[in-house]
Amino acid sequence: MSTAKAQHVILDKLSAATTALLSIHLELPDVPAWCDGVDAQGRAVLLVGRHGLGENKTVQKSVKAILNSLQADHVPEGCHAVAYAPMASAFIAEAVAGCSKEVLSDGPRGSGKTQAVPALLAALAELHARGGHALPLKSLWLHDSLTNADIKTGQSLEQPMWGGLWTLRNDRREAVLRVAGRELVVGYFVGTRDETSAERLRAECHVLAAEEAIPSLDESGGIEERKYELALTSMRLPTRRPVAVSVTNPGDVDTWPYKRFIEGGGRPGCVRCPIPASDRLTPEDVTALRAAFRDSPDLEQRLALGEWAALRLGEAVAEGFDAGVHVVSQRLVPSPDHLLAIGWDGGHSPSAVIGQVIGGQVRIYAALNDLKVGVLELIEMQVIPWLIQHAPWTRQRGASSILVHVIDPSMSTPGQATITESAEKVIRETLGGRIVKGPVAWSPRREAVLRVLAPRHEQGHLPLAINPGAETDLLVKAFKGRWFYPHTPDGRVDRSRPRKPNSPWADVGDAAAYLVGWLCGGEPMDLTPREVKVETEFDPRAPVGLLGPRF
Repeated sequence: MSTAKAQHVILDKLSAATTALLSIHLELPDVPAWCDGVDAQGRAVLLVGRHGLGENKTVQKSVKAILNSLQADHVPEGCHAVAYAPMASAFIAEAVAGCSKEVLSDGPRGSGKTQAVPALLAALAELHARGGHALPLKSLWLHDSLTNADIKTGQSLEQPMWGGLWTLRNDRREAVLRVAGRELVVGYFVGTRDETSAERLRAECHVLAAEEAIPSLDESGGIEERKYELALTSMRLPTRRPVAVSVTNPGDVDTWPYKRFIEGGGRPGCVRCPIPASDRLTPEDVTALRAAFRDSPDLEQRLALGEWAALRLGEAVAEGFDAGVHVVSQRLVPSPDHLLAIGWDGGHSPSAVIGQVIGGQVRIYAALNDLKVGVLELIEMQVIPWLIQHAPWTRQRGASSILVHVIDPSMSTPGQATITESAEKVIRETLGGRIVKGPVAWSPRREAVLRVLAPRHEQGHLPLAINPGAETDLLVKAFKGRWFYPHTPDGRVDRSRPRKPNSPWADVGDAAAYLVGWLCGGEPMDLTPREVKVETEFDPRAPVGLLGPRF
Protein backbone atom coordinates (compact mmCIF):
# COMPACT_ATOMS: atom_id res chain seq x y z
CA MET A 1 0.00 0.00 0.00
CA SER A 2 1.33 3.43 -0.90
CA THR A 3 1.88 6.12 1.72
CA ALA A 4 -0.74 8.35 0.11
CA LYS A 5 -3.33 5.58 0.22
CA ALA A 6 -2.39 4.78 3.82
CA GLN A 7 -2.93 8.42 4.76
CA HIS A 8 -6.29 8.39 3.01
CA VAL A 9 -7.41 5.24 4.82
CA ILE A 10 -6.40 6.57 8.24
CA LEU A 11 -7.72 10.09 7.76
CA ASP A 12 -10.97 8.78 6.32
CA LYS A 13 -11.37 6.49 9.31
CA LEU A 14 -10.80 9.39 11.68
CA SER A 15 -13.15 11.73 9.79
CA ALA A 16 -12.28 15.39 10.27
CA ALA A 17 -9.30 14.97 12.59
CA THR A 18 -6.31 16.93 11.27
CA THR A 19 -3.70 14.93 13.21
CA ALA A 20 -4.32 11.21 13.28
CA LEU A 21 -1.07 10.13 14.93
CA LEU A 22 1.62 11.56 17.18
CA SER A 23 4.91 9.81 16.51
CA ILE A 24 7.44 9.95 19.33
CA HIS A 25 11.03 9.28 18.25
CA LEU A 26 13.49 8.06 20.90
CA GLU A 27 17.23 7.65 20.47
CA LEU A 28 17.81 4.42 22.40
CA PRO A 29 20.46 1.67 22.19
CA ASP A 30 17.78 -0.87 21.25
CA VAL A 31 14.22 -0.64 19.99
CA PRO A 32 11.87 -1.58 22.86
CA ALA A 33 9.09 -4.08 22.26
CA TRP A 34 6.50 -1.44 23.16
CA CYS A 35 7.53 0.73 20.20
CA ASP A 36 6.11 0.34 16.68
CA GLY A 37 9.20 0.72 14.47
CA VAL A 38 12.19 2.90 13.64
CA ASP A 39 12.82 6.08 11.68
CA ALA A 40 15.53 6.97 9.18
CA GLN A 41 18.06 7.64 11.97
CA GLY A 42 17.35 4.31 13.66
CA ARG A 43 15.39 5.92 16.48
CA ALA A 44 12.59 3.94 18.07
CA VAL A 45 9.12 5.18 17.07
CA LEU A 46 5.92 4.95 19.09
CA LEU A 47 2.71 5.92 17.29
CA VAL A 48 0.45 7.60 19.82
CA GLY A 49 -3.14 7.25 18.63
CA ARG A 50 -2.63 3.90 16.92
CA HIS A 51 -4.84 2.17 19.50
CA GLY A 52 -7.86 4.02 18.11
CA LEU A 53 -7.40 2.82 14.53
CA GLY A 54 -8.47 -0.74 15.09
CA GLU A 55 -6.74 -3.98 14.14
CA ASN A 56 -8.20 -4.92 10.76
CA LYS A 57 -5.83 -5.75 7.91
CA THR A 58 -6.42 -2.51 6.05
CA VAL A 59 -5.47 -0.42 9.09
CA GLN A 60 -2.45 -2.61 9.77
CA LYS A 61 -1.25 -2.09 6.21
CA SER A 62 -1.85 1.63 6.54
CA VAL A 63 0.16 1.83 9.76
CA LYS A 64 2.97 -0.14 8.14
CA ALA A 65 3.01 2.30 5.25
CA ILE A 66 3.21 5.23 7.70
CA LEU A 67 6.17 3.56 9.44
CA ASN A 68 7.85 2.94 6.10
CA SER A 69 7.47 6.63 5.33
CA LEU A 70 9.06 7.59 8.65
CA GLN A 71 11.87 5.15 7.99
CA ALA A 72 12.40 6.93 4.68
CA ASP A 73 12.82 10.21 6.61
CA HIS A 74 9.43 11.57 5.59
CA VAL A 75 6.65 12.53 8.01
CA PRO A 76 3.36 11.89 6.20
CA GLU A 77 0.33 14.12 6.37
CA GLY A 78 -1.80 13.51 9.44
CA CYS A 79 1.21 12.47 11.52
CA HIS A 80 3.00 14.86 13.89
CA ALA A 81 6.55 13.87 14.91
CA VAL A 82 8.53 14.83 18.02
CA ALA A 83 12.09 13.54 18.50
CA TYR A 84 14.34 13.37 21.56
CA ALA A 85 18.07 13.22 22.24
CA PRO A 86 19.65 10.14 23.90
CA MET A 87 19.49 11.05 27.60
CA ALA A 88 16.00 12.52 27.36
CA SER A 89 14.98 9.36 25.49
CA ALA A 90 16.40 7.21 28.30
CA PHE A 91 14.34 9.21 30.81
CA ILE A 92 11.16 8.72 28.77
CA ALA A 93 11.86 5.00 28.33
CA GLU A 94 12.40 4.49 32.06
CA ALA A 95 9.17 6.29 32.88
CA VAL A 96 7.18 4.38 30.25
CA ALA A 97 8.48 0.86 30.75
CA GLY A 98 11.05 0.71 33.54
CA CYS A 99 10.82 -1.17 36.82
CA SER A 100 11.02 1.92 39.04
CA LYS A 101 8.15 3.46 40.94
CA GLU A 102 9.57 6.99 40.88
CA VAL A 103 11.83 8.65 38.30
CA LEU A 104 13.80 11.89 38.62
CA SER A 105 15.31 13.76 35.70
CA ASP A 106 17.68 16.58 36.64
CA GLY A 107 19.88 18.77 34.52
CA PRO A 108 20.80 22.35 33.58
CA ARG A 109 18.65 24.84 31.75
CA GLY A 110 17.88 24.06 28.15
CA SER A 111 18.46 20.32 28.51
CA GLY A 112 14.89 19.45 27.50
CA LYS A 113 13.62 18.03 30.79
CA THR A 114 10.30 19.86 30.77
CA GLN A 115 9.45 18.87 27.20
CA ALA A 116 10.13 15.21 27.95
CA VAL A 117 7.21 15.00 30.37
CA PRO A 118 4.42 15.63 27.80
CA ALA A 119 5.94 12.93 25.59
CA LEU A 120 6.13 10.32 28.31
CA LEU A 121 2.55 11.09 29.38
CA ALA A 122 1.45 10.63 25.77
CA ALA A 123 3.32 7.32 25.57
CA LEU A 124 1.89 6.13 28.87
CA ALA A 125 -1.61 6.99 27.65
CA GLU A 126 -1.16 5.08 24.38
CA LEU A 127 0.11 1.95 26.11
CA HIS A 128 -2.56 2.39 28.80
CA ALA A 129 -5.22 2.22 26.08
CA ARG A 130 -3.56 -0.69 24.28
CA GLY A 131 -3.67 -2.54 27.59
CA GLY A 132 -7.44 -2.25 27.67
CA HIS A 133 -7.75 0.62 30.15
CA ALA A 134 -10.19 3.46 29.65
CA LEU A 135 -8.97 6.87 28.54
CA PRO A 136 -8.09 9.56 29.36
CA LEU A 137 -5.00 8.89 31.40
CA LYS A 138 -5.29 11.14 34.45
CA SER A 139 -2.20 12.76 35.90
CA LEU A 140 -1.68 15.10 38.82
CA TRP A 141 0.86 17.66 37.58
CA LEU A 142 2.56 19.23 40.60
CA HIS A 143 4.08 22.73 40.69
CA ASP A 144 4.79 25.03 43.60
CA SER A 145 2.09 27.44 42.37
CA LEU A 146 -0.56 27.61 39.68
CA THR A 147 1.12 30.74 38.34
CA ASN A 148 4.32 28.80 37.71
CA ALA A 149 2.31 25.94 36.24
CA ASP A 150 0.93 28.36 33.66
CA ILE A 151 4.23 30.14 32.97
CA LYS A 152 6.45 27.06 32.95
CA THR A 153 4.48 24.03 31.81
CA GLY A 154 1.49 25.72 30.19
CA GLN A 155 3.57 27.80 27.82
CA SER A 156 5.83 24.83 27.04
CA LEU A 157 2.81 22.81 25.92
CA GLU A 158 1.73 25.63 23.62
CA GLN A 159 5.03 25.71 21.75
CA PRO A 160 4.97 24.83 18.01
CA MET A 161 6.73 21.52 18.60
CA TRP A 162 3.43 20.07 19.81
CA GLY A 163 1.41 21.26 16.84
CA GLY A 164 -1.55 22.26 18.98
CA LEU A 165 -2.09 18.73 20.30
CA TRP A 166 -1.78 19.93 23.89
CA THR A 167 -4.28 22.58 25.00
CA LEU A 168 -5.17 24.27 28.28
CA ARG A 169 -8.63 24.64 29.75
CA ASN A 170 -10.45 25.41 33.01
CA ASP A 171 -8.70 28.75 33.50
CA ARG A 172 -5.40 27.14 32.36
CA ARG A 173 -5.45 24.68 35.24
CA GLU A 174 -5.85 21.55 33.14
CA ALA A 175 -3.68 20.35 30.25
CA VAL A 176 -5.30 18.08 27.67
CA LEU A 177 -3.67 15.98 24.95
CA ARG A 178 -5.96 15.25 22.00
CA VAL A 179 -4.97 13.04 19.09
CA ALA A 180 -7.48 12.31 16.33
CA GLY A 181 -10.02 14.33 18.27
CA ARG A 182 -9.86 12.05 21.30
CA GLU A 183 -8.67 12.96 24.79
CA LEU A 184 -5.68 10.82 25.68
CA VAL A 185 -4.31 12.67 28.70
CA VAL A 186 -5.74 15.11 31.21
CA GLY A 187 -3.12 16.70 33.46
CA TYR A 188 -4.46 18.49 36.52
CA PHE A 189 -2.15 21.32 37.61
CA VAL A 190 -1.70 21.50 41.38
CA GLY A 191 -0.09 24.43 43.20
CA THR A 192 1.30 22.64 46.24
CA ARG A 193 1.95 25.83 48.23
CA ASP A 194 -1.59 27.08 47.69
CA GLU A 195 -3.68 25.28 50.31
CA THR A 196 -6.85 25.54 48.23
CA SER A 197 -5.19 24.13 45.13
CA ALA A 198 -3.30 21.55 47.20
CA GLU A 199 -6.60 19.90 48.12
CA ARG A 200 -6.46 18.37 44.64
CA LEU A 201 -3.50 16.27 45.81
CA ARG A 202 -6.06 13.85 47.18
CA ALA A 203 -7.81 13.36 43.82
CA GLU A 204 -7.43 9.91 42.29
CA CYS A 205 -5.08 9.60 39.33
CA HIS A 206 -3.19 7.06 37.26
CA VAL A 207 0.24 8.72 37.27
CA LEU A 208 2.04 11.70 38.79
CA ALA A 209 4.29 14.41 37.35
CA ALA A 210 6.20 17.05 39.36
CA GLU A 211 7.78 20.10 37.74
CA GLU A 212 10.65 22.08 39.32
CA ALA A 213 10.81 20.16 42.58
CA ILE A 214 13.62 22.52 43.67
CA PRO A 215 13.54 26.30 43.10
CA SER A 216 16.36 27.59 40.91
CA LEU A 217 17.11 31.04 42.30
CA ASP A 218 16.27 30.99 46.01
CA GLU A 219 15.38 28.67 48.86
CA SER A 220 11.67 29.48 48.85
CA GLY A 221 9.24 27.74 46.57
CA GLY A 222 9.63 24.27 45.18
CA ILE A 223 7.51 21.25 46.03
CA GLU A 224 7.53 19.98 49.60
CA GLU A 225 8.28 16.30 50.00
CA ARG A 226 5.23 15.68 52.17
CA LYS A 227 2.99 17.14 49.45
CA TYR A 228 4.72 14.96 46.89
CA GLU A 229 4.22 11.89 49.06
CA LEU A 230 0.57 12.75 49.59
CA ALA A 231 0.16 12.86 45.82
CA LEU A 232 1.82 9.43 45.55
CA THR A 233 -1.01 7.95 47.59
CA SER A 234 -3.50 9.28 45.03
CA MET A 235 -2.20 6.99 42.25
CA ARG A 236 -5.05 4.56 42.83
CA LEU A 237 -6.64 4.29 39.38
CA PRO A 238 -5.80 1.08 37.49
CA THR A 239 -3.23 1.40 34.74
CA ARG A 240 -0.48 -0.56 33.06
CA ARG A 241 2.36 1.50 34.58
CA PRO A 242 1.69 3.59 37.70
CA VAL A 243 4.71 5.87 37.97
CA ALA A 244 5.69 9.24 39.43
CA VAL A 245 8.09 11.42 37.44
CA SER A 246 9.86 14.57 38.62
CA VAL A 247 12.00 17.07 36.74
CA THR A 248 14.16 19.76 38.27
CA ASN A 249 17.32 21.80 38.00
CA PRO A 250 19.91 20.57 40.50
CA GLY A 251 19.84 22.05 43.98
CA ASP A 252 21.55 21.60 47.31
CA VAL A 253 22.67 18.13 48.34
CA ASP A 254 20.51 18.36 51.45
CA THR A 255 17.25 18.73 49.49
CA TRP A 256 14.75 15.90 49.46
CA PRO A 257 15.09 14.97 45.75
CA TYR A 258 18.84 14.49 46.21
CA LYS A 259 18.35 12.33 49.28
CA ARG A 260 15.49 10.40 47.70
CA PHE A 261 16.98 9.71 44.27
CA ILE A 262 20.75 10.21 44.42
CA GLU A 263 22.29 9.87 47.89
CA GLY A 264 23.64 6.37 48.41
CA GLY A 265 22.31 5.29 45.04
CA GLY A 266 18.77 6.38 45.83
CA ARG A 267 15.97 4.74 47.76
CA PRO A 268 14.52 1.43 46.56
CA GLY A 269 12.20 2.01 43.62
CA CYS A 270 13.64 5.47 42.90
CA VAL A 271 15.69 5.99 39.72
CA ARG A 272 17.59 9.06 38.53
CA CYS A 273 17.90 9.89 34.83
CA PRO A 274 20.14 12.98 34.50
CA ILE A 275 20.08 14.98 31.27
CA PRO A 276 23.27 17.00 30.63
CA ALA A 277 23.33 20.18 28.60
CA SER A 278 25.29 18.38 25.88
CA ASP A 279 22.30 16.13 25.20
CA ARG A 280 20.76 18.77 22.95
CA LEU A 281 22.91 21.91 23.19
CA THR A 282 26.00 22.60 21.09
CA PRO A 283 29.36 23.39 22.76
CA GLU A 284 28.78 27.02 21.78
CA ASP A 285 25.38 26.96 23.48
CA VAL A 286 26.91 25.53 26.65
CA THR A 287 29.65 28.19 26.62
CA ALA A 288 27.04 30.92 26.27
CA LEU A 289 25.00 29.40 29.09
CA ARG A 290 28.01 29.39 31.39
CA ALA A 291 28.82 32.97 30.44
CA ALA A 292 25.32 34.03 31.47
CA PHE A 293 26.14 33.01 35.06
CA ARG A 294 29.80 34.05 35.16
CA ASP A 295 29.19 36.33 38.16
CA SER A 296 27.28 33.64 40.09
CA PRO A 297 29.40 30.49 40.49
CA ASP A 298 26.63 28.70 42.40
CA LEU A 299 24.09 29.31 39.64
CA GLU A 300 26.66 28.32 37.03
CA GLN A 301 27.06 24.99 38.81
CA ARG A 302 23.33 24.39 39.00
CA LEU A 303 21.90 25.89 35.84
CA ALA A 304 24.78 25.61 33.36
CA LEU A 305 26.77 22.58 34.50
CA GLY A 306 23.93 20.59 36.04
CA GLU A 307 25.79 20.06 39.31
CA TRP A 308 24.19 19.74 42.75
CA ALA A 309 25.51 22.61 44.85
CA ALA A 310 24.48 24.97 47.64
CA LEU A 311 22.92 28.25 46.58
CA ARG A 312 24.71 31.40 47.68
CA LEU A 313 21.85 33.63 48.78
CA GLY A 314 24.00 36.47 50.12
CA GLU A 315 27.14 37.11 52.15
CA ALA A 316 27.47 34.53 54.92
CA VAL A 317 27.18 35.86 58.46
CA ALA A 318 29.51 33.14 59.79
CA GLU A 319 32.59 34.37 57.92
CA GLY A 320 35.48 31.96 58.37
CA PHE A 321 33.35 28.89 59.05
CA ASP A 322 34.72 25.68 57.60
CA ALA A 323 32.73 22.51 58.26
CA GLY A 324 35.84 20.42 57.68
CA VAL A 325 37.59 22.27 60.50
CA HIS A 326 34.89 23.32 62.96
CA VAL A 327 32.73 20.16 62.88
CA VAL A 328 34.65 17.53 64.83
CA SER A 329 34.86 13.89 63.79
CA GLN A 330 34.38 12.44 67.28
CA ARG A 331 31.25 13.31 69.23
CA LEU A 332 31.80 15.70 72.13
CA VAL A 333 30.20 14.85 75.47
CA PRO A 334 28.90 17.53 77.87
CA SER A 335 30.81 17.84 81.14
CA PRO A 336 29.00 17.97 84.51
CA ASP A 337 31.97 19.95 85.87
CA HIS A 338 31.23 23.01 83.72
CA LEU A 339 28.29 25.33 83.29
CA LEU A 340 25.93 24.21 80.55
CA ALA A 341 24.38 27.09 78.62
CA ILE A 342 21.49 27.30 76.17
CA GLY A 343 21.13 30.16 73.71
CA TRP A 344 17.51 30.92 72.85
CA ASP A 345 15.70 32.64 70.01
CA GLY A 346 11.91 32.91 70.26
CA GLY A 347 9.07 33.63 67.87
CA HIS A 348 7.19 31.11 65.73
CA SER A 349 10.39 29.23 64.93
CA PRO A 350 11.97 28.90 68.39
CA SER A 351 15.56 27.69 68.60
CA ALA A 352 17.78 26.38 71.38
CA VAL A 353 21.54 25.97 70.89
CA ILE A 354 23.30 24.07 73.69
CA GLY A 355 26.98 24.35 74.54
CA GLN A 356 29.82 24.82 77.03
CA VAL A 357 33.28 26.37 77.25
CA ILE A 358 35.93 23.82 78.19
CA GLY A 359 39.62 24.63 78.10
CA GLY A 360 38.95 27.88 76.25
CA GLN A 361 37.02 26.11 73.50
CA VAL A 362 33.33 26.74 72.79
CA ARG A 363 31.69 23.37 72.27
CA ILE A 364 28.26 23.22 70.67
CA TYR A 365 26.42 19.96 71.24
CA ALA A 366 23.00 20.58 69.70
CA ALA A 367 21.00 23.14 67.74
CA LEU A 368 17.30 22.45 68.18
CA ASN A 369 14.50 24.15 66.26
CA ASP A 370 10.87 23.65 65.38
CA LEU A 371 8.70 25.58 62.98
CA LYS A 372 5.26 26.89 63.88
CA VAL A 373 5.36 25.88 67.54
CA GLY A 374 5.96 27.77 70.76
CA VAL A 375 8.87 27.67 73.17
CA LEU A 376 7.00 25.30 75.48
CA GLU A 377 6.53 22.76 72.70
CA LEU A 378 10.20 22.99 71.76
CA ILE A 379 11.18 22.42 75.38
CA GLU A 380 8.85 19.47 75.89
CA MET A 381 9.51 17.75 72.56
CA GLN A 382 13.23 18.37 72.08
CA VAL A 383 15.12 20.21 74.83
CA ILE A 384 14.08 18.10 77.83
CA PRO A 385 14.59 14.77 76.01
CA TRP A 386 18.05 15.98 74.94
CA LEU A 387 19.00 17.02 78.48
CA ILE A 388 17.76 13.74 79.95
CA GLN A 389 19.88 11.77 77.49
CA HIS A 390 23.05 13.88 77.34
CA ALA A 391 23.11 16.03 80.51
CA PRO A 392 20.91 14.26 83.08
CA TRP A 393 22.49 16.15 86.00
CA THR A 394 20.70 19.31 84.86
CA ARG A 395 17.35 17.61 85.58
CA GLN A 396 18.17 16.79 89.20
CA ARG A 397 16.76 18.74 92.12
CA GLY A 398 19.03 21.57 93.09
CA ALA A 399 21.01 21.40 89.85
CA SER A 400 19.65 24.65 88.46
CA SER A 401 22.82 26.50 89.41
CA ILE A 402 24.73 24.70 86.66
CA LEU A 403 22.33 25.66 83.84
CA VAL A 404 22.26 29.11 82.23
CA HIS A 405 19.80 30.38 79.62
CA VAL A 406 20.91 33.23 77.35
CA ILE A 407 17.72 34.55 75.83
CA ASP A 408 16.59 36.91 73.14
CA PRO A 409 15.46 39.97 75.20
CA SER A 410 12.08 39.92 73.47
CA MET A 411 11.36 36.60 75.17
CA SER A 412 10.77 38.53 78.41
CA THR A 413 7.72 40.18 76.86
CA PRO A 414 4.39 38.57 77.83
CA GLY A 415 2.62 36.74 75.03
CA GLN A 416 -0.58 37.76 73.29
CA ALA A 417 -2.56 34.92 74.86
CA THR A 418 -2.00 36.15 78.42
CA ILE A 419 0.05 38.96 79.97
CA THR A 420 1.14 36.64 82.80
CA GLU A 421 3.02 34.28 80.50
CA SER A 422 6.29 34.91 78.67
CA ALA A 423 8.85 32.65 77.03
CA GLU A 424 11.30 33.59 79.80
CA LYS A 425 8.85 32.41 82.45
CA VAL A 426 8.18 29.18 80.57
CA ILE A 427 11.92 28.45 80.42
CA ARG A 428 12.41 29.23 84.10
CA GLU A 429 9.48 27.07 85.23
CA THR A 430 10.17 24.06 83.00
CA LEU A 431 13.96 23.93 83.02
CA GLY A 432 15.13 25.99 85.98
CA GLY A 433 18.51 27.67 85.89
CA ARG A 434 19.68 31.24 85.62
CA ILE A 435 18.32 33.62 82.97
CA VAL A 436 20.66 36.02 81.18
CA LYS A 437 19.40 38.42 78.54
CA GLY A 438 21.47 38.65 75.40
CA PRO A 439 22.30 41.99 73.78
CA VAL A 440 19.61 43.77 71.77
CA ALA A 441 22.07 45.28 69.29
CA TRP A 442 23.34 43.13 66.44
CA SER A 443 26.95 44.31 66.61
CA PRO A 444 28.04 42.45 69.79
CA ARG A 445 26.38 39.26 68.59
CA ARG A 446 28.12 39.49 65.23
CA GLU A 447 31.49 40.09 66.87
CA ALA A 448 31.00 37.08 69.15
CA VAL A 449 30.41 34.80 66.17
CA LEU A 450 33.35 36.19 64.21
CA ARG A 451 35.62 35.87 67.26
CA VAL A 452 35.10 32.12 67.64
CA LEU A 453 35.53 31.63 63.89
CA ALA A 454 38.77 33.59 63.71
CA PRO A 455 41.85 31.56 62.60
CA ARG A 456 43.56 31.23 65.98
CA HIS A 457 43.91 28.80 68.88
CA GLU A 458 42.80 28.95 72.52
CA GLN A 459 44.91 26.84 74.89
CA GLY A 460 45.96 24.66 71.97
CA HIS A 461 42.45 24.27 70.54
CA LEU A 462 40.35 25.94 67.88
CA PRO A 463 37.96 28.42 69.54
CA LEU A 464 34.90 26.55 68.20
CA ALA A 465 34.00 22.87 67.94
CA ILE A 466 30.60 21.62 66.75
CA ASN A 467 29.31 18.11 67.24
CA PRO A 468 28.69 16.07 64.09
CA GLY A 469 25.28 14.62 63.30
CA ALA A 470 21.64 15.49 62.87
CA GLU A 471 21.36 17.48 66.11
CA THR A 472 23.65 20.22 64.79
CA ASP A 473 22.77 19.91 61.10
CA LEU A 474 20.66 23.08 61.03
CA LEU A 475 23.43 25.16 62.59
CA VAL A 476 26.08 23.81 60.23
CA LYS A 477 23.90 24.64 57.22
CA ALA A 478 23.19 28.10 58.63
CA PHE A 479 26.90 28.75 59.13
CA LYS A 480 27.67 27.45 55.63
CA GLY A 481 25.68 30.29 54.11
CA ARG A 482 21.96 29.98 54.75
CA TRP A 483 22.32 32.56 57.52
CA PHE A 484 23.27 35.52 55.40
CA TYR A 485 23.26 39.28 54.90
CA PRO A 486 20.92 40.58 52.20
CA HIS A 487 21.92 42.75 49.28
CA THR A 488 20.61 46.25 48.78
CA PRO A 489 18.87 47.04 45.46
CA ASP A 490 22.13 48.49 44.12
CA GLY A 491 24.01 45.26 44.86
CA ARG A 492 25.83 46.21 48.07
CA VAL A 493 25.91 43.90 51.09
CA ASP A 494 23.79 45.15 53.99
CA ARG A 495 25.55 43.98 57.17
CA SER A 496 23.30 45.91 59.53
CA ARG A 497 21.39 42.68 60.25
CA PRO A 498 21.01 39.21 58.74
CA ARG A 499 18.18 38.59 56.31
CA LYS A 500 14.77 38.07 57.93
CA PRO A 501 12.43 36.30 57.64
CA ASN A 502 14.71 33.36 56.97
CA SER A 503 13.55 30.46 59.12
CA PRO A 504 14.98 28.32 60.52
CA TRP A 505 18.47 29.49 59.56
CA ALA A 506 18.36 33.01 61.01
CA ASP A 507 16.66 31.70 64.17
CA VAL A 508 19.28 29.03 64.82
CA GLY A 509 22.02 31.53 63.98
CA ASP A 510 20.68 34.10 66.44
CA ALA A 511 20.41 31.50 69.20
CA ALA A 512 24.02 30.48 68.56
CA ALA A 513 25.13 34.12 68.65
CA TYR A 514 23.50 34.65 72.06
CA LEU A 515 25.14 31.47 73.35
CA VAL A 516 28.63 32.19 72.01
CA GLY A 517 28.55 35.80 73.17
CA TRP A 518 27.85 34.79 76.77
CA LEU A 519 30.22 31.81 76.84
CA CYS A 520 33.07 34.06 75.72
CA GLY A 521 32.18 36.81 78.15
CA GLY A 522 34.76 35.92 80.79
CA GLU A 523 32.51 34.42 83.47
CA PRO A 524 34.07 31.38 85.22
CA MET A 525 32.68 28.19 83.69
CA ASP A 526 34.46 25.56 85.82
CA LEU A 527 32.24 24.17 88.59
CA THR A 528 35.00 22.13 90.29
CA PRO A 529 35.08 23.05 94.02
CA ARG A 530 38.18 25.05 94.90
CA GLU A 531 40.15 24.92 98.15
CA VAL A 532 39.51 28.02 100.23
CA LYS A 533 42.65 29.28 102.03
CA VAL A 534 42.10 31.53 105.06
CA GLU A 535 45.08 33.38 106.55
CA THR A 536 44.87 34.48 110.21
CA GLU A 537 47.12 36.31 112.64
CA PHE A 538 46.66 35.57 116.37
CA ASP A 539 47.89 37.90 119.11
CA PRO A 540 47.60 36.22 122.56
CA ARG A 541 47.96 39.61 124.24
CA ALA A 542 44.97 41.12 122.46
CA PRO A 543 41.88 41.74 124.65
CA VAL A 544 39.06 39.24 124.30
CA GLY A 545 35.73 40.82 123.48
CA LEU A 546 32.24 39.51 123.78
CA LEU A 547 32.57 37.80 120.42
CA GLY A 548 35.87 36.13 121.24
CA PRO A 549 39.29 36.87 119.82
CA ARG A 550 39.67 38.75 116.59
CA PHE A 551 41.33 37.02 113.64
